[in-house]
Amino acid sequence: MMRRLVAARAGERVIVGAVEGPAARVDKLASVGILPGVELRVQQTRPVVVVESDETVLALERELAGDVVIVAAND
Repeated sequence: MMRRLVAARAGERVIVGAVEGPAARVDKLASVGILPGVELRVQQTRPVVVVESDETVLALERELAGDVVIVAAND
């Protein structure tokens, strides 16, 4: 089931399925490594969405996280 990163729960592991939205925001997400196929671990969802990818921890504004389409990661 596809949904938005902004709807993920803390502690969840997810895979980026797509990045949608205005080109500038897609480019901004790509520049920090948020690309289709990347696995993320959600650390928190409020007040901002904090995700970990490999050894990198990123804090994303909720509007930006809303542009990221995710699927659940298989364990």
